[in-house]
Amino acid sequence: MKICLIGLNLTNLILAKVLEEKRLNVDIYLNKKIQKSKTNRTIALSSENFDYVRFFTKLSVIPWKNKEIKIFTEDSNSKEIINFNNKKKEVFNLMPYSKLNEFFLNETRKSKFIKFLYTDTSSSVILKKIKDYDLVINSENKNFISGKFFTNKIRKNYRSRAYTFLINHRSKNNDTAIQVFTKYGPLAFLPLSSTKTSIVFSYKGMKINDKKIYNIFKEYNSFYSLKKISKIEKFDLSFEMLRNYTHDNILAFGDLIHRIHPLAGQGFNMTIRDIKIVSKIVNDKISLGLPIDSSVAQDFQDSTRHLNYLYGKAIDGIYEFFKFDSKVNNSISKPVFKILNKNSFFKKYSNILSDKGLNL
Repeated sequence: MKICLIGLNLTNLILAKVLEEKRLNVDIYLNKKIQKSKTNRTIALSSENFDYVRFFTKLSVIPWKNKEIKIFTEDSNSKEIINFNNKKKEVFNLMPYSKLNEFFLNETRKSKFIKFLYTDTSSSVILKKIKDYDLVINSENKNFISGKFFTNKIRKNYRSRAYTFLINHRSKNNDTAIQVFTKYGPLAFLPLSSTKTSIVFSYKGMKINDKKIYNIFKEYNSFYSLKKISKIEKFDLSFEMLRNYTHDNILAFGDLIHRIHPLAGQGFNMTIRDIKIVSKIVNDKISLGLPIDSSVAQDFQDSTRHLNYLYGKAIDGIYEFFKFDSKVNNSISKPVFKILNKNSFFKKYSNILSDKGLNL
């Protein structure tokens, strides 16, 4: 059985390791030389997903465990409107994207089951390269295959841009993630250590300079005594759900099949859950003596497409709720969350959905 993955990204590196554990040979096609990841991006993994990744890889990257999430609105900086915590385990494991990517890159490079092959994935030549594979998984948003076979999407342009940067601050007991729904957009504080925190600011608008972003951040930062602020990275925000995950023996995967607003930190968690489902499907095929081929792609689509859409729309609904709430001076969120914050049933199942998704 011949399997290939298209694109050098964290999704494919983890997926390759999952397939390697099953003693399957995997080729990864990439169109440029491997370089170290230079980014301030932060990965937030739920407890369930982190345990899964750590279990099958013996992950050496030590996360910063967040025990609680506090939600604030524009005029509630002194007191959160709701908080989520789990007495038995952390709500999120936070770690730098670059460290996680470097770990999996090193692991895949050492494997005798995984090969890296260079080719121009933006050209039609990629079709000739993959024609003899039993299963092809494409996790690259922009290449020839994505542009030709996977463009039919449900799309929503938020007309917003995410700005991410790191802050160094005075040492503190830093185990609480914070989300402030400001009049400018959601502002997240994601702890990485006692002295370092990642900032993700989803600004409602496209044209703003970095100095203005820093000033808005400082306006709402009542949580940290700043020492240093890093350079800003930015990317446009949209909601995208692919209508059809498969074409012949090709399975679309990762960000190509779902892209959601970052306010809940669930984007990569959705991908890890998808990887777990692919792993189970492949295990079932192997146990029954069936080939690992296009049927894996079809089974995956049948299992996940509706759940991914529902979960993505739920995140979108949270964004739209707070967007509207900010226009009416938080007159809706205050009474609603005053009730929900005391409701143990709501909090319990919110934590479960955040940890495990809809694949319960």
